[in-house]
Amino acid sequence: MNSLVLQRVFAGLAIVGQIIVSLRRSLLLLPLVLLLAACNNDRPRVDMAKVTPDAAGTQVKDTRPPLHIAVAAMISPETTRQYYEELLRLVADRMGRRAVFSQRRTYAEVNTMVMNKEVDAAFVCAGPYVQGHEQFGMEILAVPVVHGVKVYHSYIIANRNSSYTSLNDLRGKKFAFTDPDSNTGSMVPTYMLAKRGETPDSFFGDHFFSNSHDNSIKAVANGQADGAAVDSLIWEFMNTIDPNVTSRTRIIEKSSPYGIPPIVVHPAMDPATKKKLKQVLLTLHEHKESAELLAKLQIDRFAEGDDKAYDTVREMSRWLEKEKGR
Repeated sequence: MNSLVLQRVFAGLAIVGQIIVSLRRSLLLLPLVLLLAACNNDRPRVDMAKVTPDAAGTQVKDTRPPLHIAVAAMISPETTRQYYEELLRLVADRMGRRAVFSQRRTYAEVNTMVMNKEVDAAFVCAGPYVQGHEQFGMEILAVPVVHGVKVYHSYIIANRNSSYTSLNDLRGKKFAFTDPDSNTGSMVPTYMLAKRGETPDSFFGDHFFSNSHDNSIKAVANGQADGAAVDSLIWEFMNTIDPNVTSRTRIIEKSSPYGIPPIVVHPAMDPATKKKLKQVLLTLHEHKESAELLAKLQIDRFAEGDDKAYDTVREMSRWLEKEKGR
């Protein structure tokens, strides 16, 4: 066998060897890839205090019982985690527990978690509270006071550079709702259209659900939607933390006031735990660290809630159901 043939044989063997090594590596990595894919499909559920530093500064396992708190997707998961994690940790610490934070993609999923007692408390929207109260007696634990009031609105927004001045101008346009169960992001604009003898399908050229209020704001700012209905609290909050986005939108219509999104619990929650958690929430503003966090969230303080504040949401829901049945 001459030298040229030998060179070709050795080169071929080298290529085969490389292929075998690559296949072995791929097989070794396959379980990891599948695991990561599975993790990415999970809804966020984060134990925020599994370890804590001891007096010597070393890490020790936190053996305190968990306090499970869910936050509905009123704002996107990244923004929620960024601004709520520390607050929830402080609440849990004052309860003598460790915080476990959960978020779900839809409002209905969070309601189900409360109903099934999978969480101790949850931040929910006004519409889902009314549904949960009717379905299984969901209770208000506390409500935020924002700029001195316990109400909020639905803002109909459009792009800053558009000529639209009211919801009427969005006929035939592309519109962003947030969640099917959202009060300000779905029910209110649907009600506003129904009062005009219209439905989303008959009025808009196209419409979609963005899954959160900040996503809807961004969709309008970026021209992915001509208009949207969003929670006034979220728009004002975004206007503080990310004015580059809100400045590219305009508020073209504002709804009547509705009862503010509450913090809720299951009616069968242990009375002593419920009382202690409520007391912690109602006194957060009295402590410097938590007061500063509340200020970042544009919350003055937490206060007692009143189920009657949500009667206007109930009336609107009943009216829409009646119209749908005609």
